[in-house]
Amino acid sequence: MHRDLSEQHTKGEVLIVEDTPASLKLLSDLLTDAGYYVRQAPNGELALWTAQSRPPELILLDVRMPGIDGFEVCRRLKATPELSQVPVIFLSAQHDTDDKVRGFALGAVDFVAKPFQAEEILARTDAHVRLGRAQKALAAERALLEQRVAERTAELAREVEQRRANEEFLRLASQVFEATQDAIVVTDSQARIVATNPAFTQISGYTAKEVLGESIGMLHAGDQDVSAFDAMVQSVMKTGHWSGEILARRKNGDIYPGLLSASVVRDERGHVINHVAVFMDITERKAEQHLIDFLSNHDALTGLPNRLLARQRFTQTLNAARREGRCVAVMCLDLDRFKSINDSYGHDMGDKALQVVSRYLSETVRESDTVTRQGGDEFQIIVPDDPQLGATMALAQNILAGLRKELVIDGQQITVTSSIGIAVSLTDGDSFDELVRNADTALFRAKEIGRDNYAFFTERMDAEIRDKLAIQSQLRGAIARDEFEVHYQPQVCLKSGAVVGAEALLRWDSAVLGKVPPNRFIPLAEEYGLVNSIGEWVLESVCAQMKVWHDQGLGKIKVAVNLAAGQFANDATVPYVESTLRKFGVAAEYLGLEITEGTVMGDPNKAVAVLRRLKDIGVSISLDDFGTGYSSLSYLKRFPIDVLKIDKSFVDDVTTDSADAAIALSVISLAHNLNMRVIAEGVETREQVRFLTERGCDEMQGYYFSRPLNAEGFTALLRERRQLSDL
Repeated sequence: MHRDLSEQHTKGEVLIVEDTPASLKLLSDLLTDAGYYVRQAPNGELALWTAQSRPPELILLDVRMPGIDGFEVCRRLKATPELSQVPVIFLSAQHDTDDKVRGFALGAVDFVAKPFQAEEILARTDAHVRLGRAQKALAAERALLEQRVAERTAELAREVEQRRANEEFLRLASQVFEATQDAIVVTDSQARIVATNPAFTQISGYTAKEVLGESIGMLHAGDQDVSAFDAMVQSVMKTGHWSGEILARRKNGDIYPGLLSASVVRDERGHVINHVAVFMDITERKAEQHLIDFLSNHDALTGLPNRLLARQRFTQTLNAARREGRCVAVMCLDLDRFKSINDSYGHDMGDKALQVVSRYLSETVRESDTVTRQGGDEFQIIVPDDPQLGATMALAQNILAGLRKELVIDGQQITVTSSIGIAVSLTDGDSFDELVRNADTALFRAKEIGRDNYAFFTERMDAEIRDKLAIQSQLRGAIARDEFEVHYQPQVCLKSGAVVGAEALLRWDSAVLGKVPPNRFIPLAEEYGLVNSIGEWVLESVCAQMKVWHDQGLGKIKVAVNLAAGQFANDATVPYVESTLRKFGVAAEYLGLEITEGTVMGDPNKAVAVLRRLKDIGVSISLDDFGTGYSSLSYLKRFPIDVLKIDKSFVDDVTTDSADAAIALSVISLAHNLNMRVIAEGVETREQVRFLTERGCDEMQGYYFSRPLNAEGFTALLRERRQLSDL
C-alpha cells in the first residue's frame, strides 16, 4: 500500500539513484536528517522499478552508472505518463557542457556536481520539491476552476442535455467496466454477486456465470486473513467504504495479495442497494517491494547483509553479550591479492569467487555469528564470545585454513588466501564504527606481516598506522613542494687523507611533519611506488651539483647514489642514468651507484645483466651492507662490482668484538682478491680508523671524519682542501 507521507510529517519523498555506496549513504543521511523521506536505488533498473511502484516528489540521479546510465533512466521516466512530471536532478562528476545540454533536453531540471556540497544539495532539493508542490497545487487549483466552469456550463445546458448526458455516462461507464484492468464485482444488498467484468475472470479464474448469485465471501482467502476481512466488513457497514490490502483465493486455490476498494451504493432514501468492489492483483508489486527491501539490507552479489543490516545485528549482539557478561569481536577479512584474480581470469570469475567465499564463510561461522560483505573483497564477521576469545581465534584459524584450499570455478583452479583483522568490544571500542575502524587497522598489520594471517588491534598499532598514512600523504607532494635536500658524506682515502668522494644521502624536511628520518620514509616510498620518481630527483640533483663542483675547479669529486630495489628492477633506470649524465655533461666515471645485497640476490641472473649494462655506461658499482644478508660467493664473483662496503654494524665493535673483527678482515681480503676496493662506513673513533687502516681498508666514511653536509657545507669543505684523516 502507498505510504501517506502527510502522516509522517516529512518535507517530501526523494529517490536517490547512485551506484557508489559511500555517495548513496552520504546523500541519504543528509536528506533524512533534513526531514525528507528517502528511498534508495543502487542502479538504473532498480530506480525505474522503485519510481513506478510509487512516484517520488524528486529524483537525484547519478549520470555515470553501469548498465542503464542516468540519461537512459531519465528518458524512460519522462516517457512514463505517471512519472513524466517528477523533477530529476542529475548528479555528475563531469563538468561537460554537452552532458548538461543533453540532460536538460531529456527533461532534467538541474545538475549537481560531485564532490557534493551539503548546502547545495539541500538548497536545490528544497527548491525543486517546493516548486513541484507549488505546480501540483496550481494544477489542482486550475482543475478545480475548470471543474467549476464546467459545472456552470452544465447547469445552463442541463435541461437540454440531461438525457443525452445520462446516456453517454452509462455508455462510458459500461466501457470502463468492461475495459478496466482491475477486477470489478457488484453485489446486491445481501452481498450476493450480480455482475463482474472481464478483468475479474482474468485475475480470479472464475467466469461471471460461475459466481452469479454466490456470496462475495467465496473469493476471500479464509482463515489466513480473517482479521483483514472482518475489518473490511465492519468499515463498509459503518462508514460505507474500505480500502486496503487483503488476501484472495483464485479458482485453482492459489492465495494471492490484492488491493481492494469496497463501497456501498444507496438509493434516494439512503437504503443500501448494491456493493461495489474494485480489486487489483499486486503479486508482482509485492515481489518488487520485497526485492527492494532485500537489496536495501543485503549485498546484491552475495546476498549477505550489508553495512546497514550489519550495524543492526551488531547492536543486537552487543546488547545480548553485555547481559551475559560476554564481548563481541568484529573481524575484517580481506582476500589477499584479489586483484590478480580479476586481472588473470576476468571480473565474472572474480564475482563467482566472491560468491564461493561468501558461502564458505556462512557455512563456517556459528548460527550466532553474522557474516557481511562491505563491497569489493572485504567481509566482516560479528562474533559473540567470552573474554578469552577462544571461539574468535578458532574461527579465524578455521577460515584461514579453509580458504587456502584451491577453489574450482568453471573448471579453473584458483588459490585464495585471506588476512583478518580483529577488534574486541571489551578493549577496542563499543560502537560498530569504532570496532570496524580498529579491525581495519589490525587487518593492515596482518597484511604487513606477510598476509594469510590474522592480527588483533592494539592502540600502538593504530598510532603506527596513522603515522605511516601521514607520511604517505605528505610524501606524494614532497618533490613539488621542494622539501627534499641531498646531503653529502665525505669518503676519505686512507693513504692520502684526501676527500676522494661522497655518498649522497637524501634528507626530508616536511612542512607538516618536520624532519623525517630516511629509515621512516624511504621504505614507505618503495611500498607506495614513489621510489622511482624520488630516485630520479636525487640522481638529477647530484649530477647537477657535481657539474658545479667540476666547473669550479674543486676536484673531480666522485659521488655515490643509492639505488633502491624498485629502481634497480625498473627497466627504464639504465637508460635514465645514461641520459641524465649526458644532460648535465658529467663523465660516467664520477658517478657511483650503491645497491644492497638484498636487491641483487632477489633475482641474481637479472642482476648480473643489469649491472653489466650499468658498467657498460662507465659508472662504478658499490655493494652496500655486505655480509648482513645472504650473499652467495658464487654469484658475487659474477657481479661486476667495484667496491664492497663494510656495514656499520660490523664497524661499531670491530676493535672489541673478535667476530666483527674477523668479518671486517674477511671482507677486506675478499674484496682485494676480487680486485675490488673496500669502504668502511660508520667509522666514529680513532681506534676504528687505526684498526681498519692496518688491515688494508681503502676508504672510510663516518662521523669521525664528518657528518653528512648539505651542498653548501660540502662545497666549503672542498675549498679548504683539508686532510680529514689528520683529525
